[in-house]
Amino acid sequence: MTYEPALAAERLCTIREIAERASLGVGSVHRALNGSDLVSPATRRLVIDTVRQLNEEKIARAARAPDRNDIESRPAG
Repeated sequence: MTYEPALAAERLCTIREIAERASLGVGSVHRALNGSDLVSPATRRLVIDTVRQLNEEKIARAARAPDRNDIESRPAG
């Protein structure tokens, strides 16, 4: 398994959301995202997988939401 650098461009979720979903502490998540040697490869993989899962959920939710800039979706008046 290869380590991927912190997912700065992909990160749409908060450290607290990641920690809660992965059942880890906020500090552990922070260290894993920043590449600390104090985090095991298994924990780092768990954090990265959790980030991806949360991001996919948020993107899917946003895609299903009505477009707020769409003129037809605005109330008349």
